[in-house]
Amino acid sequence: MINFFRRIRKKLADDNKPLKYARYAIGEIVLVVVGILIALQINTWNEERILRKKEHVYLHEIRTNLQDDFANIKYSLDFNRKKDSTIGACLNTILLAKSDGEAMLAINSNMPLLAQFSVFTQNRVAFDNMLSSENIGIISTDTLRNMLSAYYAHRSLLEGTQERVKELTRNFVDNITPKLMNRENIRKFFRVESEFASADDQDFKTDQVLFGDLFGMQRNLESHSQFLWEYQQNIERLLEQIDLFLIQKE
Repeated sequence: MINFFRRIRKKLADDNKPLKYARYAIGEIVLVVVGILIALQINTWNEERILRKKEHVYLHEIRTNLQDDFANIKYSLDFNRKKDSTIGACLNTILLAKSDGEAMLAINSNMPLLAQFSVFTQNRVAFDNMLSSENIGIISTDTLRNMLSAYYAHRSLLEGTQERVKELTRNFVDNITPKLMNRENIRKFFRVESEFASADDQDFKTDQVLFGDLFGMQRNLESHSQFLWEYQQNIERLLEQIDLFLIQKE
């Protein structure tokens, strides 16, 4: 079409018709400008399409990470319930035990669980990739973007709570291990007789440190589980928002 206008322009110029020539020249300029604007609009549409495709990829990856988080929290909550029940049984046995040896056996038999802890670690791979590539703004809804930022910003609070879980468990293990090195356990684990004190000669029934360690772990498990449960609720709300957004955009 541009060639068509050029032919007309040349003919008008040859015929010495400047007014008509000017009109057609302006028309040609308008045509060129319109063509440029259309090209720019097409380029904008393509860029927007690429961004929305990238947004969907990130959200699908984040959704998978959140599902992993949900499953890991469930595992930690189940573990905490089991450990809480075990600690409660141990405390009750210690209080009602007729001998230090009986109290020691309650601790001894449950050490594999009492000495463990389960903490939750966020799967942040997709979100951190989005941050590192400076694509957080690619999430096109303020609500979802703010929810994601708030969820992943809670990591420091979670780490502080869970460090206490680790600390109390390690304190318990450090304090109880020397007491478990008695004649009965040496015989059980090393199959030799020793001159270590008997469990009945040690203070298991009224050891305040031992009782305090167990009681402290149990109380901490309750607060840890409450924190994890709230985290789990946040994940459910996030998954609902992501699913709703993806459905609307499909």
